[in-house]
Amino acid sequence: MGSLQPEIEKHLEGIRLLSSSDFAGFAILDHQEYIIRWKYVSGNRNERYKRIRLRPGKGIAGQVIKHGRPVIFDSQYDKRLIDLREYPILLAESLEAVAAVPVTLKHAVTGVLMIGSRILRDFDKQTIELLESIAEQLGSMIQNYNSNDREIFQSLRKPKSNKTNRKLGG
Repeated sequence: MGSLQPEIEKHLEGIRLLSSSDFAGFAILDHQEYIIRWKYVSGNRNERYKRIRLRPGKGIAGQVIKHGRPVIFDSQYDKRLIDLREYPILLAESLEAVAAVPVTLKHAVTGVLMIGSRILRDFDKQTIELLESIAEQLGSMIQNYNSNDREIFQSLRKPKSNKTNRKLGG
């Protein structure tokens, strides 16, 4: 098994095209820093996504990770009710509608797979099911990653607890 990066990028491009979306992204929770970052994207207009750093519970990716369930902002959601500054990926990529689902690794949410559109639209049940299916595939790929990809996904592995961590309450 080679590097996972091309495989992840292929999945993102595929889901973007299959769902008729403008953007697809994969965000990862770094367990050491407890920060969520957008690591891989397809259809991006700029590189601003690379500067986005979120805590669980913040932003779209943070809400998905914190609650472990999909977040959907589409034409059924009144955008005037939210502060867009709290959703930096919407601003960075000029997205009007998004659907995001959790990516799990050993029954823990460690990432987020998201698609987005630059025009207001609805995401049907089949599109969400497709997104969830690809998220499941990504979780399986990460779980079985090769040592060549260790630097990419090292942050996904939860640090092993030791006596020091237990004494400190970690």
